[in-house]
Amino acid sequence: MAAVNGEQPQRPDQPARSEQSPYHDQPQYQVIANDLRARIQRRELPPGAQVPTEKDLAATYGCSRNTVRMALSALANEGLISAGRARAGRTVRRREQFVLTHRVEDELGAARLRGPDSFADQAHRLGRTPTQKIEVAIVAAGPEYGTRLEVPADERLVVRRRVRFLDDTPSHLSESFYPLALVKDTPVLDPEEIVPSVVPLLAALGHRQVRFVDEIIARMPDPYEVRLLEIGIGVPVIEHLRTGWSPERPVRLTRTVLPSDRHQLRYELPG
Repeated sequence: MAAVNGEQPQRPDQPARSEQSPYHDQPQYQVIANDLRARIQRRELPPGAQVPTEKDLAATYGCSRNTVRMALSALANEGLISAGRARAGRTVRRREQFVLTHRVEDELGAARLRGPDSFADQAHRLGRTPTQKIEVAIVAAGPEYGTRLEVPADERLVVRRRVRFLDDTPSHLSESFYPLALVKDTPVLDPEEIVPSVVPLLAALGHRQVRFVDEIIARMPDPYEVRLLEIGIGVPVIEHLRTGWSPERPVRLTRTVLPSDRHQLRYELPG
């Protein structure tokens, strides 16, 4: 096609942009990212949909695949699309925030849950599929956890580390710490789900939890959390620390790290 007034004509298959477009002075990769973002927001590309390939987008916008790659990387950093691996391509990620509700009655074992804990219960009730990967280790308490559990820094703790998923997408990290002397020779040391949950197990051992101390911290994620949870650039995390107390002493410390763009914390407390 011939240029008109020194300008290149619009390709027939290229998305039209008016002279008043707020994006006309931006680099082309940002224009592509803005167009795709708008399609995602309008649900023209709904959650789970395949994002057009680099080859197709390069042909549509008349640009190099490297430019397209920059646009897709920007959207992946925002958490809108998956990072893309090998030939799997990229898909639109679910952006609905998961509301993690804390109910005192649930945590004390008074409610029946559809799963080993309140997270699994809430996921099932929303029609989501919760899964997790569990690792168990024995570690020194150190000053931070030792202070909360009121044990010496060199006291040995059992830690159950869990990476939790919703519909095969990373949701959050959860670590639970227990004084080894309290849970020795129990299922807490096995890297399997504890059914019905650890709360009645502790109660059966004589350590029924009667109250909690919660701490909520907003911070930026560390590199390990960014990689494991696929957190976008500039997205902070919510760190939730909960210390469970029996009538005599603290018996359990749970540390949960949640990407803030995917989660809300909600508390339901007695009046």
